[in-house]
Amino acid sequence: MGNLKIGIKDVVNELGIKNNRNEFINELTVFLNLIAFDKSSGEYYDVMRLRFYDYMDKWNLDIEKSFSIIAKYVKSHKLPYKIVKDEGFEGIKSEKFIISILIELYLMMIVVNNDEPSKEKLKAFMYREFNKNKINLGEKDIILSDFDYLFKDKKLFFICKKALDDKQKEIKLAFDETIKAIENRNNIKLKLNYIIHKNSNSEENVILKSNEKTEEIDKLKEHIEKLKKDIELNNLIINEYIDKEVSLKNELNKLQIENMELVGYAKDQYSKALIDLVQNMNDSTNGNLLDRLYCYSKGKEEANLMFVATNLFNVLREMGIFPRETIKVGDNVKVEEYSFYNYRLNKDISDIDSCEGKVLYPAWFYNNKEILKPYVNIKGD
Repeated sequence: MGNLKIGIKDVVNELGIKNNRNEFINELTVFLNLIAFDKSSGEYYDVMRLRFYDYMDKWNLDIEKSFSIIAKYVKSHKLPYKIVKDEGFEGIKSEKFIISILIELYLMMIVVNNDEPSKEKLKAFMYREFNKNKINLGEKDIILSDFDYLFKDKKLFFICKKALDDKQKEIKLAFDETIKAIENRNNIKLKLNYIIHKNSNSEENVILKSNEKTEEIDKLKEHIEKLKKDIELNNLIINEYIDKEVSLKNELNKLQIENMELVGYAKDQYSKALIDLVQNMNDSTNGNLLDRLYCYSKGKEEANLMFVATNLFNVLREMGIFPRETIKVGDNVKVEEYSFYNYRLNKDISDIDSCEGKVLYPAWFYNNKEILKPYVNIKGD
């Protein structure tokens, strides 16, 4: 399929799914969405391999044979979820990406918590809730476009709902994590209901009709009296919570003061570390490295650059910073579409399936943790 984006139907055809295609689409969608929030270690594609059979075992597919086509579909349609797993929500720069995750998980929550709703009713309910929370959906017409299969017939709906019900806990955790990310990102508080209440007569309509129904009026009065008692009880409970809130606020103020002290200590330690680094680099026993590099930058000749460079790396190594040729410098490597995250590249190749490159510089580590990938120069234009 070259570099063209692919859709879910392309995946179904490539994997040879002949029967129950919509059921397969539903379960694959649930799988690709939820593994972004799976707590297993590793990046998105690692967890996709690890958990594939937990979700998709009944379809008798081989993950290694299926991986390439599913990975292309992820790149085309599920990239926001991949970023969430690989980099966290902070790695998502586009508000549209986060909203797309919220819409899908919210739809799943509604399906899990309600009997069969019509597509129109469900869509109207979601718009109403998003508007109440002042969430901008952008292109509203696409809100349910990827889930048309749910509404083809009642039997299919309940089959798909069963698959969602089986993962209800995971869906709720993913939904809550997304809500929290949006709240922190935009400094807001969201309250999205996912129970669609059936239409019923309001109390006002009951009162209007009660002119002809004395018995209903009496029942309504009894109900009101009960509500008054409930309100009195609730007021007592609220007062108790207010007292607890005051206590918690006092505790919070104490913790904030302690936190400020810790932040100040951390800043002092950071400053001390920088000062130690500068002093070590410019210590006479290490050859006054900074002094000599400064003079060299001003045009003064340096007789022994190799000595300066060697001692510079020795100082950095003492601080826990060192290079490592995880791939030998000078070697040629093949960079594929789902492995380009493993390198620093001299140009963007996100729209290319694979290409050749040459390793120019090594990877860098701090305390045995890789902080910079090997640098690869991509061949050609």
